Amino acid sequence: MEDIAEKVISTIASVSPLEESDITPKSELDELEINSLELTEVVMDLEDEYDIQVDLNTAEAWQSLKTVEDVIVLVKALVADKAAETSTRP
Repeated sequence: MEDIAEKVISTIASVSPLEESDITPKSELDELEINSLELTEVVMDLEDEYDIQVDLNTAEAWQSLKTVEDVIVLVKALVADKAAETSTRP
């Protein structure tokens, strides 16, 4: 699941004026100069990449997603849930 962390950082870097190498899991989203529209774009890109559904509106996203690691944890959990759901189907 390490590639998820790398993909999240890469996706965030694509909308941030900072270099990808300057973004770490501990980076706070508001320090990366990402606005709510860009955060929504990041979430949508990750949904498409991993075929998951993030059930957050923009206000909730800003309240619950403070760091890059928060986004990574959320995506990993949704990917794991989807894998478990797929493996339990008859």
